[in-house]
Amino acid sequence: MSKNTLDANGFKVAMYLRLSQDDEKYDKNFKVESNSISNQRLQIKDYIAKQQDMELAKEYVDDGYSGINFERPAFKTMMEDVITGSINCIIVKDLSRFGRDYIDSGRYLQRVFPSLDVRFIALNDNYDSFTASETEKNLVIPFKNFINDNYCRDTSAKVRSVCKVKRKQGQFISNYAPYGYEKDKEDKHKLVIDKEAYDVVQKIFSMKLEGYSSYSIAKHLNETGILSPMEHKRAKGIRYKTGFSTKAVAKWDTPAINRILTNEIYIGTLQQGKREKINYKLDKVVSKDRSDWIEIEDNHEAIIDINDFEIVQKLLKCDIKAKNYGEKADLFSGLLFCKDCNQQMTKKVDKRGKTPIVYYICSAYNKGLGCSRHSIKQKELENTVLAMIKHYISSLGKYEAISEKVRAMEISYNLFKKIDKRQEQTKKSKAKFEILKSSLYQDLKEGIISEDEFYDMREFYTNRIVESELILERQNKEITKLYKKSLGNQNFFSDIQKYKNISTLERGLLVRLIDKIYVLEDKKIEIQFNYDETLDVFDKINSYTNQYPEKIMEVV
Repeated sequence: MSKNTLDANGFKVAMYLRLSQDDEKYDKNFKVESNSISNQRLQIKDYIAKQQDMELAKEYVDDGYSGINFERPAFKTMMEDVITGSINCIIVKDLSRFGRDYIDSGRYLQRVFPSLDVRFIALNDNYDSFTASETEKNLVIPFKNFINDNYCRDTSAKVRSVCKVKRKQGQFISNYAPYGYEKDKEDKHKLVIDKEAYDVVQKIFSMKLEGYSSYSIAKHLNETGILSPMEHKRAKGIRYKTGFSTKAVAKWDTPAINRILTNEIYIGTLQQGKREKINYKLDKVVSKDRSDWIEIEDNHEAIIDINDFEIVQKLLKCDIKAKNYGEKADLFSGLLFCKDCNQQMTKKVDKRGKTPIVYYICSAYNKGLGCSRHSIKQKELENTVLAMIKHYISSLGKYEAISEKVRAMEISYNLFKKIDKRQEQTKKSKAKFEILKSSLYQDLKEGIISEDEFYDMREFYTNRIVESELILERQNKEITKLYKKSLGNQNFFSDIQKYKNISTLERGLLVRLIDKIYVLEDKKIEIQFNYDETLDVFDKINSYTNQYPEKIMEVV
């Protein structure tokens, strides 16, 4: 509004107040007390009271909203009132309360407000568009906005860097602990067991292993009065916000169950940095490739055994979508495959006779995609699998003694790597290429190879060395995983003996014992057990320690 067109009734003032958690993050000199909403309000009211041509029309408050953008509810309402003419003057405590974005702040101050004849005042910056010179409008204020924006950008980069370091150190830096855990009272970056939710997490995994669908698990938890993760946090006095809840009282549902069943946090692995903001000005978050996540294994106490967790992942991926099997999955759900085409078997029911006959056929054949029927009746399959499991369990007797031997020796990781031979060939190959690469310069010097050949061969050997290093890294991860699984399975051999006299099959036993059941065309059955790899490891340990007892003490 120009000096010559001052409204006869004076200025109708909008008092704009803003405060967010970002302010402490972006400004090391920020004081919550001095910049609180109440303090901003008092300062602006005191200023208005001293002005004869001003009247407070309305107060607009964005409490908890960042100044990096203008997507704020109260600000939008204020602009609507400006456009309708009910506001012709805006007062803020300082420019940072108005906004921290250089471009958008400049657009409002230099284009939008002048075009609407709106007076703008920033008290602590001593800026009043009604009296400001052209230099102040076009140079000083844009420069201050630029400083605010630049400080946000630099600090945002520093915050990201600090967070990345903390994540790599295994520090938990999210606002809320995942269900089943809570933040340590002595160290907020450390996760400890939440005793109330611990049993619920174990119950969820146990029910999944027994064959219940995620929907059925959620239904059971709701019916038994178990609080959902959100309500559990609320009951503990935690002000928890999430985008997953859409109702006043959050209930268990299928997505909530699946989030728990697939979260590696429950096997002690901390995964952070899965998503990131596009930049400091936008709230939009994008997912990152798994290779860019920061993952720390054995970071905190696990709730779920790694073997059970992996079995659940397999079940989630390949459950048979059989109809009318109630709340529980079929006994062989996710386990039964055609030997010839490796497709899952489909459950069928023949109702033509007096007694319905349940059987399984190859799903590829059933869809007309080739292969053959591979048909087998359910009862025949159950009897055959039961007999094979009983025989398998009886054969595990010798491993109980080996397990005790391994436990007594306290097998070290270094000894385990020595026993496992998979890295030996890779290391030999890498060493060979390193020797060949190191001899190239001498060959060039002696005229055995040309300069072009030197560069070509050097690149070739360098690539082979890098490939070997990547293979060694992958193999090391595989060995580490196998080491943990093998030592974690030591109680398995004694625990499994209680099933040696079973007369009927149980879903829980099947999914723990069996990886895949193959049906051959002649109705014969082959079973691939989950613990075959572990048995192979124990055989190697037993053979090695018997053959080289003196070397065990050499490996530390």
